[in-house]
Amino acid sequence: MKTNRILYAFLILVLASLACQTAISPNSESPVVTQVIPTIVPANPAVVNPSSGQQESLVSLYENVSRGTVAILTDAGSSGSGFVYDSEGHIITNFHVVEGANSVEVRFTSGFMTYGTVIGTDLDSDIAVVEVDVPASELFPLPLGDSNLLRVGQTVVAIGNPFGLESTMTVGIISALGRTLDSMRVSPDGASFSAGDIIQTDAAINPGNSGGPLFNINGEVIGINRAIRTTNFTEEGEPINSDRKS
Repeated sequence: MKTNRILYAFLILVLASLACQTAISPNSESPVVTQVIPTIVPANPAVVNPSSGQQESLVSLYENVSRGTVAILTDAGSSGSGFVYDSEGHIITNFHVVEGANSVEVRFTSGFMTYGTVIGTDLDSDIAVVEVDVPASELFPLPLGDSNLLRVGQTVVAIGNPFGLESTMTVGIISALGRTLDSMRVSPDGASFSAGDIIQTDAAINPGNSGGPLFNINGEVIGINRAIRTTNFTEEGEPINSDRKS
């Protein structure tokens, strides 16, 4: 079935990520909070004042990929971002954005709105697949990059809906690779797990960005924005290779 292939391609962690999962005591101190606050990110001169060539690249990137991003609102009171995975109406977002929702509203950049159905989730990578039935003209699948090729210092771009401000673009760099975050999966004895191989970036990400794409400078999705670490005001995302079959 097509649905099973989508889930297999996008919801199974690669072995490298699985190897990083370890049980954590429920009482362990976690630096990642669920109630996030607006971030304050120190300015990066190279990003704040890009060259004219880089400016043109960023403008072109936004114009080419923003229409493949979506805003997501639920009847559970949560909101977030997502992106079009393929031309058959599969949208990728975070599991925590749609968790507990009976109704998932998907808004496209054209202004078109529809309701989708959650057809699959993965708690370790905090990923959900939402299926929508929309005109083909609304679907602009985004190209996927290779997160194995990432290097610290590379420019990255986030596009999402922070505070409900749709199609907002922010720019930063990869600050670190191989970080870990708590998984949303809990074992029968109450212990939680951690997922590894997380991307850390200083691109500004705020409430509402969750589930949105993180791009490389070529406009390829290399991660999915997931969490804010408020202790040092950095943002982290799930690498794209953790969410599809290698």
